[in-house]
Amino acid sequence: MQRPWIGGAGIALAVAVFGTPASSQQVAQAAPNDVIASAQFSQDPDLRCDLLEAKRVSGGALLVRWRIINTAGQGGGGGLVSSTAAKPIRYTFDWNELFYIDPAENKRYQFLTDSGGHRILEVWEGDLEAGKQRLNWAKFPAPPASSTKISISIPRFAPFEDVPLNQ
Repeated sequence: MQRPWIGGAGIALAVAVFGTPASSQQVAQAAPNDVIASAQFSQDPDLRCDLLEAKRVSGGALLVRWRIINTAGQGGGGGLVSSTAAKPIRYTFDWNELFYIDPAENKRYQFLTDSGGHRILEVWEGDLEAGKQRLNWAKFPAPPASSTKISISIPRFAPFEDVPLNQ
């Protein structure tokens, strides 16, 4: 009488063990398709910036989205306990380092502010723990409709050149 239970438990365990990683793997593989380009942090190669989007939005604005990722500790130590714990990486910047350049007009654009002078953006800075990430975005004045590519400067990362603009 116990054999059907053991067999059923074995099947359930197999589905749980082998079914879940496949779906997680599919999600992990789908995410990189959304990345336009990547760059390493100038002060630590374990910090990466993925450019996700640059598109024209209503109101004559340009929306730029990116994520900052601390890749430390994702390498393949293989064991359950690491001999050295990955340390957080400090990310700071100056606001004048966040801009884009329209090469067609040879013009630099800073992020937008509202009527009260508040920045229209969500940009994170601080200590980023190993394996963590932060999504960021900023709105800028849109370049002329004739401009199809821009160069985006995310502070402390190499510039993202020839980024196509989406509508």
